[in-house]
Amino acid sequence: MTEIRCLHLDMKSLFPTAEYLLKTVEQLAELGYTHLLFEFEDLFPFEAFPEFVRPYAYSKDDFRRIDLKCRELGLKIIPLLQSAGHLDYFLKEKPYRHLQENHNSYQWCLSDPESFEVWKTMAGEILAVFPECEYFHIGADEVHLKDPCPRCKGKDAFQIYAGRIRECVRFMVEHGKKVLMWDDMFRNHDLAVVGDLLEFATPCVWQYRKIDEAVIKRYADRRIAYWGASRIQTNDEIFRGMGRQFLMQKNVDDWADIEAKYPSCGHIGTVWGRIQSLYPINTTLPQAMYMAAYQTHTLKYGKITDRCKFNREFAESFFGLPEMDMDTLVRWFGIEPEPVREELEKFLGKAQKNNDILEIWYMFNEIDALYAYVDYCFGHNNAAKPKFSRGFVNQAQINNWLDGVRITRERSEKLIAELRKVLPKYFPRESLEEFIEERFSSMFEQNEAWGTFLAGVNSRPHI
Repeated sequence: MTEIRCLHLDMKSLFPTAEYLLKTVEQLAELGYTHLLFEFEDLFPFEAFPEFVRPYAYSKDDFRRIDLKCRELGLKIIPLLQSAGHLDYFLKEKPYRHLQENHNSYQWCLSDPESFEVWKTMAGEILAVFPECEYFHIGADEVHLKDPCPRCKGKDAFQIYAGRIRECVRFMVEHGKKVLMWDDMFRNHDLAVVGDLLEFATPCVWQYRKIDEAVIKRYADRRIAYWGASRIQTNDEIFRGMGRQFLMQKNVDDWADIEAKYPSCGHIGTVWGRIQSLYPINTTLPQAMYMAAYQTHTLKYGKITDRCKFNREFAESFFGLPEMDMDTLVRWFGIEPEPVREELEKFLGKAQKNNDILEIWYMFNEIDALYAYVDYCFGHNNAAKPKFSRGFVNQAQINNWLDGVRITRERSEKLIAELRKVLPKYFPRESLEEFIEERFSSMFEQNEAWGTFLAGVNSRPHI
């Protein structure tokens, strides 16, 4: 059994309201999690830097209520504050652009002492809200060491990076915290060079597709404690609805095999709301509840060898619906939305508990159903455009695709209205509007372009 079972909550996503999150943490505690890793970004109300904080950010009292609720449930919160990269949410704003590394909002200059002072100030505000946290995660992943700014040019980029991370680790240790950080920046470097750092900061090895066993073995051979990190929700097709669960299942299963050989001190299941701060919204926490259960069951009892049995038990324990066909849902989420819709419609409003999750799944599956229709009408018909242009199609074909343009618009408008009706129970309205714009604006543009093209074709002679 992995004693520390942690779920990563990415707040830069379409993230639940504080009231709904209070309910969600009850679900997560029931599933068997011990820790929650909060990646705040611009949903933490930093008083020292208000310019980038979103209008619908949580208040500090919200976080204190959530922290209290978690402690009552036996859950411990781990704050995460990026220390080097993944800083678009902050550095995109004018007052802080002077801190950018070579005019890139992704990361700040690690040679600039001001950037460290800013980080300490932000970290101090977080620690004041979560004074009892045992662990603090400093991020530190995917930092660009090429194309340095004038202040960093001519210096050893990795040593500059490692020096800053040491400062951040020292700050947290002085505040009595155990430090976590993502491991990827250390994988290709001599561990003897950073051995002093890894004595005080635990590397979290994230590998979301094929797992490189050599990376974990390298830590194990040197008796360096590590945490694993799998992905339990993200969407490879970023504009769609539900993610393809089998991709996440495989990653969790592969990690189970690795950790059987090289036991970790903890494991994090990551739920990525966006790939980066300025990317479109990817996925949400409620979409991840099945895989959250799949992962924590694996961490408690070992690799799941009978998925059908697990699915039946999940349907009964989580929803009180032993008759619900979770096999169908898991198999077709993100691939074939029609059978998913049919199964969900049988049980909407009928679950003994957690019907909110079924409702959210249904709405995201409707997004998949719309995009499946658009793909059918237009996505794979781009190659037919020359035939349209040269009049090699008949009137019935023209009318069929013109109907597709009309139906796409009608279905989209109907779905948007439904999203605005259902989802504000769970997500802030402002954040929901951003999600809707990202999901539909480009599709409307493409649909309008198809309509213009087909109308032009329709005005010319054709067979």
